[in-house]
Amino acid sequence: MTGTMVFTPLHRALGREPSALTYQMIEAAVAQQVRESGALDWKGVLPTKEDSEPDIKFAKDVAAMANSGGGMIVFGVAEVRETSAAREIVPVEGWTEAVELKLRGWAWALIQPSVPRLQFIPLESDDGSLVIVLEIPPSFETPHFLMKNDSIRAPKRYGSRTVYMTERDIEQAYRARFEDRRSHDRTLSELLDEVLDGVDRYDHVWLAAAARPISPRPTYAGRITMDEARAILADLVVRNPFLKGANGLYSAELLPSVGYRKWRSANQECVVEIHDDGSVALAYNSAFEMDEFDPSTDVHVMEAKQLPAHIVHLARTAAEKLGLLSEFEARITIESSGPGPIYIRTFGDAWRDHMIPREQLMPIHHFHPVGAVFPGTGEDPADQLRVVRSLALDIMNQAGHTDVGEEHLQNATE
Repeated sequence: MTGTMVFTPLHRALGREPSALTYQMIEAAVAQQVRESGALDWKGVLPTKEDSEPDIKFAKDVAAMANSGGGMIVFGVAEVRETSAAREIVPVEGWTEAVELKLRGWAWALIQPSVPRLQFIPLESDDGSLVIVLEIPPSFETPHFLMKNDSIRAPKRYGSRTVYMTERDIEQAYRARFEDRRSHDRTLSELLDEVLDGVDRYDHVWLAAAARPISPRPTYAGRITMDEARAILADLVVRNPFLKGANGLYSAELLPSVGYRKWRSANQECVVEIHDDGSVALAYNSAFEMDEFDPSTDVHVMEAKQLPAHIVHLARTAAEKLGLLSEFEARITIESSGPGPIYIRTFGDAWRDHMIPREQLMPIHHFHPVGAVFPGTGEDPADQLRVVRSLALDIMNQAGHTDVGEEHLQNATE
């Protein structure tokens, strides 16, 4: 887990770029006397049975962080009580898988709704000293309540302190939760609309896709820099592990312009957007120059199959570069401004020689947007490749084709 790139409140406090959490970062935080914040909590020791109500105290800290946008609890760092500044490292003792399971059990049993995707990250020094970092992601299920016997209360972070939410706080949290649920689908649609804003839709069919992290990049991570945006774009352009016979989305520009909480790369053929919350979107037109190919109605079969590969790879790259530990939800569409149908132009057996005539193809009078949820990170892209091929099949089915084939996408069994 220490090899995973993340951007935490600790990186923010130290002014570090996203990187793997290390024991040396904890030492640096102590040396700089980093203070607790709404997203960072120092704990000198793990909860133990000798403490008074250790299960309640631990669950309270987890729920408070989840109710306040996420953050991290560091076990093994003592603080100065008066200032909440890191004072010294007190190495954690007795850390085992059983201890982790016990802590997870407390959180599961005492917090409703439960807080998903808790990450315990052991950090070890060269001499074997151990610090445990608990990562608590932002939650869409706030408010989270601490439940013990007949007591039901919702804690939250207030600066470096943990307090209980007022009735008005709880009302606002419920309103935000229900609005998040209503807006999730709308947000994907808005991402597609935004990426197509300003493009010339009158002479070409446009292929567009958007992906949004289920757990967005937290606000404490700050704005995405131009260098980060360019690094993401470079990976999109030069390589794609899901494609055969092509390196990437070569038509994308590598010099993005800043927008409202996002970066936008655009030219007449291709648009890519990278948002501060980790959402991504792209669109490109079907611009092949071939006999019997009309770019106002026709989509080359290669472009149709590669569209899912591009959006999944873009989301995967953003997750890796920005340290996002989240699944993504994607939506894909194909749009034409003309009154006629869309055709996905395929080829005969000797496909390099001729296209199949339009009258032998199934027209798409209304393209139904397709979507899927997929993992954003992981060393093995096999799960993502299966999603890519499934989305490509959803696209091809609408044109009357029953399989994706092997020409343009990697094979999930290879």
